[in-house]
Amino acid sequence: MPYPAFHSQVRSNYGFVDVRGRPELVGEITESLNSAKFEVFLKRLASTSAPIFSVGCDLGTHCDLSLDKHLREIAGGYLQVVSSWYTKVRPEHWARLFNSVKHHVEQVVATDHWKVNFELAPVQVNLDGYNNLTGSVKIDFFACAPSRKKALNSRERLIEAIDQGLSDDAITSSFEGSGIRPA
Repeated sequence: MPYPAFHSQVRSNYGFVDVRGRPELVGEITESLNSAKFEVFLKRLASTSAPIFSVGCDLGTHCDLSLDKHLREIAGGYLQVVSSWYTKVRPEHWARLFNSVKHHVEQVVATDHWKVNFELAPVQVNLDGYNNLTGSVKIDFFACAPSRKKALNSRERLIEAIDQGLSDDAITSSFEGSGIRPA
């Protein structure tokens, strides 16, 4: 990372856009044009004080005929994040944070049908004079509903819930003990 655009039959990735400290550039991220809540989320992560930032994302929809009729339409996506402090955040800090996010999402789910997965993985970063592997978390999220429109509306609520769960305060609290001092 950074990385160029990549397109295949299954996926369209438009490449890394470094928006850190420049939330006005979020509009250059194609996925932000397809979801008002995702645009708000990405702009917040782009703020100069955000303790994590986005290194990749995607949004999409599909129909899964193997599911019950009331859950076949799926709107989902992923967001991959890295800590602004590259080497100081350990796996246990990420686990604490995403257990907190999971708890928040479970509290607000109401009647929606959501699935959220968190995957910790290394990523090569070449930014800010740092050129090495660091930890990243990929958040896969899906909203299931009986119609595409309902699935898209549910995905907006899910994105908002994940954004709330990843508040700067929640991140700072979860990263305690890592030696990080917020700006």
